[in-house]
Amino acid sequence: MSSKAALVVALVALAAVAQAATTERTVVNPKSQYPEGPVVDGRDVYYAEMGSDHVMRWDGAANHIVWSRPGCGPTSVARGTGDTLVVLCDIEQVLVRIDKQGKTVAVIDKDSYGQPFLTPNASINDAKGGIYWSASGVFSPTAPVQGGVLYLAPDGKLTRLADGIHYSNGVALSPDGKLLYVSEHLSRRILLYDVAPDGSLSGTRVFLRLDDVVGADTKRGWEVGPDGLAMDHAGNLYIAEYGGGRLIVVGPDARLKAIVGFPEQFTTAATLMDGDRKIFVTAPASFEDPQAYGKVYLIANPVFGSVTVGRN
Repeated sequence: MSSKAALVVALVALAAVAQAATTERTVVNPKSQYPEGPVVDGRDVYYAEMGSDHVMRWDGAANHIVWSRPGCGPTSVARGTGDTLVVLCDIEQVLVRIDKQGKTVAVIDKDSYGQPFLTPNASINDAKGGIYWSASGVFSPTAPVQGGVLYLAPDGKLTRLADGIHYSNGVALSPDGKLLYVSEHLSRRILLYDVAPDGSLSGTRVFLRLDDVVGADTKRGWEVGPDGLAMDHAGNLYIAEYGGGRLIVVGPDARLKAIVGFPEQFTTAATLMDGDRKIFVTAPASFEDPQAYGKVYLIANPVFGSVTVGRN
């Protein structure tokens, strides 16, 4: 990128920050131990607490512990079949199906070919009742590239669909379900895949490089990169920048629309709710101490004017 182009990017980013500076923000959990991976289910939001090994439920007024499994290290919650949820256990390296009363229904530790998987991380439901999810690999700049994307079908079949990703992280589907966005965290970019009618992936390409959107920073740490992803009904993509303490919003054309900053540096994930008017955001406080108290926020959507109102 030329110096002139970099300046333009920086000025646009500053304008977006100013635009979002007055965004309404409510703390819904002031003491959350490494919150991640929220999912909306009716009027409730379920989310993971990696630092406490809990799955939490926010009912709009209060937080409740739904389920706990020592050593799990949960990082994401997805809607399962029937009255179940699917929890991704990053540390234990399994998927756990639970009911909404907190009973463990099943533990999945291998794919349908009998192969284990590494570090389940983030998930997204599709319209068919299946779940796309990332298996990241080791979170280190010197670790081998082991990240992939897997799919848990409604019938329980678990297949690997993509490989060769430098720490696959957040996943999101386009409103029509025909495109899958995947964070390649350690390369600071978002990948894009075509989704076939049978759910398979093809046509791998780069949707955006984060430095082209918010500008490059040679002083940032290696851990700073795109974490969780969310998408609204208009095709705007919401990128939680881990280590950057912010939520970056881009349009379907990958152009910057807004940036919302948070006091906590390690923003992990977001999900849209209330017809895309509100955003539920998880924000841990520490990279090194998962038991340190972070926060969970509900904020006004800074680009709601460009969002087609729909239902979660």
